[in-house]
Amino acid sequence: MSYAIAMLSIHTSPLDNPGRTKDAGGMNVYMRELTLELAALNVQVDIFTRRTREDTPTVVQLHPNVRIIHIKAGPVAPLHKNDLYQYTPTFARHIEEFRRREHHRYDIIHSHYWLSGVAAMRLACHWGVPHITMFHTLGRLKQLANPTEAEPPLRLEMEQQLIHRADRIIAATADERSHMMRYCGATTHQVDVIPCGVDLKLFEPYDKQWARRRLGLPLEQPILLFVGRLDPFKGPDQLLRAGALMQKDARLVIVGGKPEGDSDRQALQDLARSLQLEDRVSFMGARAREEMPLFYSAADVTVVPSYHETFGLAAVESLACATPVVATRAGGLMTVVRHGETGFLVPRCPGFFAERLDLLLRDERLRARMSAAARSSVQQFAWSSVARQIYATYEELISVGQCLVAL
Repeated sequence: MSYAIAMLSIHTSPLDNPGRTKDAGGMNVYMRELTLELAALNVQVDIFTRRTREDTPTVVQLHPNVRIIHIKAGPVAPLHKNDLYQYTPTFARHIEEFRRREHHRYDIIHSHYWLSGVAAMRLACHWGVPHITMFHTLGRLKQLANPTEAEPPLRLEMEQQLIHRADRIIAATADERSHMMRYCGATTHQVDVIPCGVDLKLFEPYDKQWARRRLGLPLEQPILLFVGRLDPFKGPDQLLRAGALMQKDARLVIVGGKPEGDSDRQALQDLARSLQLEDRVSFMGARAREEMPLFYSAADVTVVPSYHETFGLAAVESLACATPVVATRAGGLMTVVRHGETGFLVPRCPGFFAERLDLLLRDERLRARMSAAARSSVQQFAWSSVARQIYATYEELISVGQCLVAL
């Protein structure tokens, strides 16, 4: 059956380049890839996001069945996520105005991140449709992972409301669901565990030497790769600190961040100088998604030193390209990386990372064995499989037609 879905993402657009800004990352990839696979199942999806540029068209047709709709809510300019809550009522109101102009009807609302969930709660019962939400990063779990960085109380309060009022919550792993149940009072029937995905056609292994030539990287030097936003929570500094402790003279390649004018990048460059690593670190900036399989294939090991990952998209993409991963033993990374088989899971400490990275670079047979096991380990995360599971949840909720939020 064909359904019409209103997908909400107030703070970031699937058109944004992952890693380029603090708000562009795995969630952008998730929305784009999921909606394209849903489109193949004859689902119509409108993705509503906040307009941040005057020259952006109101409607961008991503696929015959997928539109990205830019909604004015607050200043037409990039804003920090923490400043967006005040504009969620406007965002919801303008979505409703768009729907009326189009004489459109939606069967379900699917929100991403807590801010979008707040706007979705305003629309769900007004439209008389169910609301499904995915947090991507839950504030309480983020705070538990890094107690030194307090999350805004408003976020924690709104996430708690969403957990109790959404018709269904998507968790990327069983670990995330158990945390929601333990710390936030969610119940088993509220939460469906459906993983994030990977494009196995795009992310496939290439010859290492060929990939390095294409990217202009050293042909013989060992390469350690970091992919993601240059946000302290993602831990790029941990890679630099581990690199300074390693016995192997590896090239540290960091993909993410703005090409220039990025304070996080400047802080990392200063750290590299203080660790006397500046000659061994390559800051590549955010790169086109189509280039990423080359980076993963060029690397000997991908390093994911985050405080916490709900899923760990960079780890999955790396494994799809047959490159082992050394990651923090935290969150969804414990589901994605098979310790001792496709990589290593370690405590978030430079010394532990350095030890395992040295071992992998030193032991070619171990690295080859992990590489051989890597791609088959992520076949379960194909986007087509993820979309079918999401579709089944849509179908279940639409058939019930429930809505828990009162006006």
